[in-house]
Amino acid sequence: MGTRWVWGALVSAAVVCAASGSAAQGSTSKLSLGAYLVQGHEETGMHPTGKAVADRTPAQWTANGTPNAAAEDKRLRQEGFREVISVQTGASSAQGVSWAMELASASAVAREQAAELKEFAYGPDAPTKATRFSVLGVASAEGWAFPGADANVLFTEGRCLLLVGDQLSGSVKPPVIAATRAIWARTHGKPGACAS
Repeated sequence: MGTRWVWGALVSAAVVCAASGSAAQGSTSKLSLGAYLVQGHEETGMHPTGKAVADRTPAQWTANGTPNAAAEDKRLRQEGFREVISVQTGASSAQGVSWAMELASASAVAREQAAELKEFAYGPDAPTKATRFSVLGVASAEGWAFPGADANVLFTEGRCLLLVGDQLSGSVKPPVIAATRAIWARTHGKPGACAS
């Protein structure tokens, strides 16, 4: 009888150890690229309006009317493009987007952020003069707004470049700032698709 009790205790201990081992593995699971998108109501007054879409080649990503698509295609291939995942956001009178782009390295991401800012925010090809803004607590964030109509924030996490952008009327910066901070709080420094 004593031997059966010891055997039963050892089996129970093994089951408990196996369960706690798998729970520990689950808690260290890696974030998918989609985890770096805005979720729920993280963007004040806005929410995702559909399913996330993945583009697995630069050509897929630039196929939707991107200005200078051939040049961007080439640059993204050189930067080690892996994938972009994006989701549309919206509200009754507003629309926006959140995307996360995975490249080969953090240095490739820094170069791509500079190229995107030059093309869409501050460079000679930008539609109008943008005002710059920062996002407190997210050092890599570069925000720009076209007064009364549009605000965007580009920021980096490891080997990913992330964007939150809106077209709204009125005060355009607060929603993209809120979304950037929320994504950063959920993902920064955690193991995942963007971790270097």
